[in-house]
Amino acid sequence: MAVLENINHHSMMLEPSSINSKHGFISNPNRKSIDSFPQIFFSDGEPWYEANRYAFYRHDDLQKDLKTVSREMTHLARYADWLEEEGLHWLHFPKKKGERCLFKFRGYLIDQRDKGYLAPSTATQTMTSLIAFYRWASATDYAGDRSKLFDDQTKVISFFDKVGFSRTMNVTSSELSIPNRARTGTTLEDGLTPINQASTKTLMAYLSEHRNYELYLMSKVALQTGCRHETVTTLNIDALKNAYPDQMLANIMRVKVGPGTAVETKFDVSGDIYVPQALLSELIEYFNSAEAILRRSKASHSLQRNIFLTSRGNRYTTQTFGTLLHRLKSELIERGHTEFGRFKFHQLRATFGTMLMRALLNTQGMSSLNAIEFVQEAMLHKEPSTTWKYIKFIEKEPVEEKFLDTLWSMFTGSKDQTNQIIEHITSGEMFDNE
Repeated sequence: MAVLENINHHSMMLEPSSINSKHGFISNPNRKSIDSFPQIFFSDGEPWYEANRYAFYRHDDLQKDLKTVSREMTHLARYADWLEEEGLHWLHFPKKKGERCLFKFRGYLIDQRDKGYLAPSTATQTMTSLIAFYRWASATDYAGDRSKLFDDQTKVISFFDKVGFSRTMNVTSSELSIPNRARTGTTLEDGLTPINQASTKTLMAYLSEHRNYELYLMSKVALQTGCRHETVTTLNIDALKNAYPDQMLANIMRVKVGPGTAVETKFDVSGDIYVPQALLSELIEYFNSAEAILRRSKASHSLQRNIFLTSRGNRYTTQTFGTLLHRLKSELIERGHTEFGRFKFHQLRATFGTMLMRALLNTQGMSSLNAIEFVQEAMLHKEPSTTWKYIKFIEKEPVEEKFLDTLWSMFTGSKDQTNQIIEHITSGEMFDNE
């Protein structure tokens, strides 16, 4: 199968007269080196030259940030993998549209979406990325004489500008686009909702088997702290050892994250996350375990303080972490739990936020404004409008109280209590109707 690899990328410039030149090139002093630039390779080891060149064009010429390029290349890698399975070339465009590779792949995406294996937004974004790539390939002549790969049409949309005047805009739409009509109802961050009671029981039961202990711990961190995956995967021992007790909540420690801590956050927000004392001790214990030490023995010097590393001693990139979750979802689906076809790691964060907001709103003397300020700080929300969504969600789509009480006990309880609760969750006792 085709794979998405991260390479070390050093931007070069032609300077044959320089004494530091190598084969006539020197490092470009105006560009930073990148140690994880995405590139696609087929199963025979050959690179997908055109797609890889497109990535450099997006990053170097259009100045797109690395996360955006990596996300786009993930979509192209999905396409490359499908092409290999179908035995098709990316420029297979016979006269009959239904036989063209891009049209067939569109049908495949829709089928995967309808079966629940692919989120509607992912299907839409994948197709959007491919259309953009093919337009670039056509414009740069990489598509050869296949300049008419698919039909575009121009649409006129109306909108109002900032001062209230009516305006129109011409936009180009492709016949290959996959519409994504969001469901009605209240959603939280990134359009997601908390995982429900049944799914949580299933997930915790499966992870408790410790088939992948690191994923078990990372999921536990997300569920009990509300951290995003980039924060979870960059937690380090220094941040944990510098944790300090929270003055308001018993058994809760506060851990600094963001710039200056080497723990990454969205938008580089600085702040403190709330970590249960029992979970903090468990993470430190894992850092000193034989398995963690073995992984660090394969890691570079800059990763020696990380809590979580892959079995090869590498950092969990967006791609490797995504692969880990994809494997988890596939295993759960094979066991008959098809509801995990659209599971997102971020839903664990949404579950934590719902639990925290509800607990605060039920606290005597706690106003809605104070609850919003607390949750905004705990979840490192850049804007309070994001936090407000949790109140709206609780009002319109309340999660079962007993379920959230369980999560709150996990958040504030001791290690023994937490382990007992997890055992109850996996056995189903915690949610049995009395």
